[in-house]
Amino acid sequence: MLAVSIETVRSVHDVAAVLAIIAIAGAVLLVAARLIPTVASVRFLDAIYRVQLPLAALVATTATAGSLWFSESGNHWQPCRFCWFQRIFMYSAAVILIVAAIRRDRTSKWYVVPLATIGIATSIWHHVFLEHRIVTESTACSSLISCANPNYVSFGKLELGASGIVREGFPMTLAAMALSGFAAILALLLLPQPLDLEDPEPLTTRLQEQENGESQAG
Repeated sequence: MLAVSIETVRSVHDVAAVLAIIAIAGAVLLVAARLIPTVASVRFLDAIYRVQLPLAALVATTATAGSLWFSESGNHWQPCRFCWFQRIFMYSAAVILIVAAIRRDRTSKWYVVPLATIGIATSIWHHVFLEHRIVTESTACSSLISCANPNYVSFGKLELGASGIVREGFPMTLAAMALSGFAAILALLLLPQPLDLEDPEPLTTRLQEQENGESQAG
């Protein structure tokens, strides 16, 4: 492999962090649209549902490609123990989702949901508990490659100082990016069942009538 400058590695990390922020923002938007049923939110969810599998496959594939690049070109950053756990579930999800998107097989999402659920739980443990030093990493991590010390942090600071953990800005690490990816995949695959109907117009019609009634009452 050709040598890659540290500036290039950090630039790619920042770009990946931006994509991760977009992914988590999208997941939050999907949840909000589900919790606040309006005509616009129902139509939005219906539109996303139509490209549910390709979008989920894109998220998983991008995360997979990014992790491989950082290992092979990112100054040979070695994945820690929990990075490997997250890779297992993300890589598996990527393969299944690509096949599902090609075959348009929505039932296959139930093979991915368990993978993404375990993956996001692992990411939460890694990013929230280990990298924020809420718990102490095991010797299996610290004796080889630290799970608590990220190689690089985008958009903030996350490090251990003299008085404890120092957190500034919106620190995005590879573990945080994995968390965002799994969250986006779950949000896409767990879209509400009413959207499985071929014609969602009756629901939107009821919501429109409800909104019109509230406007007239006001």
